[in-house]
Formats: sequence, C-alpha cells, structure tokens
Amino acid sequence: MKSSVLAGGMLAAIFLIAPVLAQQENAQTGENDDPAKVEGMSPEESEQQLEATSDPIDQARVETREEEAFGSYLTNQDGKSLYIFTQDEQGGDYSTCDESCAIAWPPYTTEEPPAGGEQVDEERLGVIEREDGTQQVTYNGWPLYYFARDVYPGDALGQGLEHMGGHWYLLSPEGKTIEEASPKQAEPTDT
Repeated sequence: MKSSVLAGGMLAAIFLIAPVLAQQENAQTGENDDPAKVEGMSPEESEQQLEATSDPIDQARVETREEEAFGSYLTNQDGKSLYIFTQDEQGGDYSTCDESCAIAWPPYTTEEPPAGGEQVDEERLGVIEREDGTQQVTYNGWPLYYFARDVYPGDALGQGLEHMGGHWYLLSPEGKTIEEASPKQAEPTDT
C-alpha cells in the first residue's frame, strides 16, 4: 500500500497514457507491452514529456487542416490537431479534464481572446476559465485540447481514443465532431 501511494505521484500520468498507447500498438502487433513504457522513448524522456503542460500563448489562433481521412478539422496556429472531450458539456463553462487528464490532453489556452483563420467561424470561438485561472479556447461551445503524443503537424493520434472516461474527437470548422475516422500519424518534417 505504501509503495503504491509513493509511486502514484509521478508515475500516475505514465500509467494513464501507456494503456492507450499499448492498446493502439497491441491492436497492430498483437503483443503485450510493458504498460509503463512509451514506445521509442526512455523512461526519463517519457516522464519529461508527460510532465510538460502548455503555457498560455499571447493570442491563440485556430486554423484548419484538410486530410483525406478527416476532411477539414481544427488545429492551432502551428498545425497541431485540436480535440474535444465528450465528458465536457458543449456550451458549459468549465472543463472536466484537469490534473492527470490535462497532462495527457493539455488544454489550448490563451491570454488574449482567440482569433480564427480563414475557414474558421470566429463567432464560434470563445474561452472558459479553468480552475487555475487560465483561459481555455472553445469552439462551438467545446473546450479544445491537444494530445501529448501528437508531435508533428498533421498528427492525429488522439482521434477517437477512449480515455479518461470519454472519447476524444477532432472538430470540423462547422463545429461538428469527426467521429468515424481513425488515428493518424503524420510523416516527420524537416525543419
């Protein structure tokens, strides 16, 4: 009991994401992996990645990206996919994803009111105040999040995942969830 309480702190986040990653990998390979292992990363790198949370940017900018598998969907200004969480209430004034959930699914936060790209309906943009006082960007009433495992623009590894008691979906510029498509990993880009 004592060791599980001590291990619960920093390792809790690893155990929250690892089963999702293992589920994706096991579906492809049929193998049982170590649930604490994040594929392709040392334990130290995994821990650093999972501890990182996004700071609010000066002014969030919601853009769109077009992919055959998803159609047009919302991203941040750098092309990173944005998700909604079905445990949140559309049009509600709070997020249900905090603590360990917000490590795996960092909220898209801003200091100034958010702006929208060419295909984004700015009237659908808004913010809610999180428990820590930061302003989380919303679209069509849905709080927006990143997925910690998405690295490259076009990555959508969180698409359709069931995690933290709900599903995570991309959102169209019309404000509709994109539910039928599967996760997608983008090709690495040289920068």
